[in-house]
Amino acid sequence: MFRAYNGRFSGKQIQKILFVVVFIVFFVIRPSHGQDYLRDQLFSGWNEYGLQAFSNADELFSAVANSENATQEQILQAKLGRAFIVHYQMPGRDPSAAIPLYEKLLDEVEHRELWKGLILGRLADCHLEISPPEIQRARNLYTQAVTVLPKGSNLLSETMLRFLTTYLVNPDSIEISRGLVESERLRHRFEGTPFASVFHGLRAEMAFFISDYVALTEALDAQYQNGISNIRVKEAVLFRLARLCELKLSDYDRAEQYYRLLDAEIPSSQKAYFARLRADELAAGKLNSDFAPPIVDRKTDYNGG
Repeated sequence: MFRAYNGRFSGKQIQKILFVVVFIVFFVIRPSHGQDYLRDQLFSGWNEYGLQAFSNADELFSAVANSENATQEQILQAKLGRAFIVHYQMPGRDPSAAIPLYEKLLDEVEHRELWKGLILGRLADCHLEISPPEIQRARNLYTQAVTVLPKGSNLLSETMLRFLTTYLVNPDSIEISRGLVESERLRHRFEGTPFASVFHGLRAEMAFFISDYVALTEALDAQYQNGISNIRVKEAVLFRLARLCELKLSDYDRAEQYYRLLDAEIPSSQKAYFARLRADELAAGKLNSDFAPPIVDRKTDYNGG
C-alpha cells in the first residue's frame, strides 16, 4: 500500500546518478583552444565517454596515457578513463576486469587524497557489482575512501551514500535495520550538503522495508524539508506523508498539514484536488472520507461519519 520514495531510483541507481554528478564537478577538463594538444585530447576523450562513444574515448585516452609529453596528472586521468570504460561501458561492462586496473591506479596516485578516495570508491563499486557481490569487502573499501577524502568534498558525501546502499543489496530486514542505524550515525555529516535530501530518501527506503512507519515518516519529512527540486517526487513524498500520518499513525492534524502543503505547493498535481477535499474533511473532524475507503468504524467517527 505504501512505498518509500527516494526520488524514483534504487540504491544502485543512486550510486550511478550521484557518481555522474560528482564526476562532472571533479573531473571536467576544459579545452585549451589548441594551446595544449594533450589537454584537448583528454577533453575530447571525456566528451566521447559522455556520449557513450567508448571506442573513440579509449583511443584518445590511450594516446595520452602513452605519450612521453604527458604530465603525471594527465596520465592518471587517461588511465582512469580507460578503467571507467571497462567498468561502465554498455554493453560489455566488466567490473571484475576493472578491479586490477583500479588497483594499479591506486598504487600510482601516491599522496593525492582526492584521487585515492575516488579510486577506492570505484573499487568498492566493482566488488558490489560482481556476482555474487562481495558486500563486506565493498563496505571496507568505502570506509577507507571516507577516511582519506577531504572534509567538505562532495565526493565524500557521495561515497557515504554509496556505503549506505550496501545495506539494501539484499532484502534482509536485519541487514536493512543495521543500515538504518548506520544512517543515523552518519546523519550529521549530511546536514547542509547538496546530498541531504537524497540521504533522507535513502533512510526512508530502509524504514519502509522494515515497516518502521515512524522512522519512515520522519525520514520523508526530512527529505521534504531539505528540498526536492523534482515536482513529481515532491508530490509523491507529500502525499505519502499525509497517508502515513492518516492511516498508519492516526495523526490527523499532521495529515491535514501535509495535504494542505501538497495542495498549496503543487496545485496542478493530480492529487491536489483530493488533498484539498481530504484536508477540509479532517479539519471538520470527518475521519471517514466521502472520497476514499473508510479508515475507522463509523461509530468512532466523532463527526458522525
